[in-house]
Amino acid sequence: MSRTSKNSDKWLLDAEVKHRIVHDKGRWHVELVFVDTVDPTHFLVKRIADFRTERLAEINATYMVQTAAKDIRGTRNN
Repeated sequence: MSRTSKNSDKWLLDAEVKHRIVHDKGRWHVELVFVDTVDPTHFLVKRIADFRTERLAEINATYMVQTAAKDIRGTRNN
């Protein structure tokens, strides 16, 4: 996977953040999905953490999405 330039990452500042929960090898993984608001076919999926139960994953995913939405720096990685 190649690194992208900072210019191509500017869309992350206004990206909408969603989450999805994936069951894999007995663990529940939280993935954050960053969707470009201008071009919804442009998105980025990041696996953030894993949990032992689906309920714990759902609770933590909700907090992660809220935190990303409130971050004044946007959703980009620094």
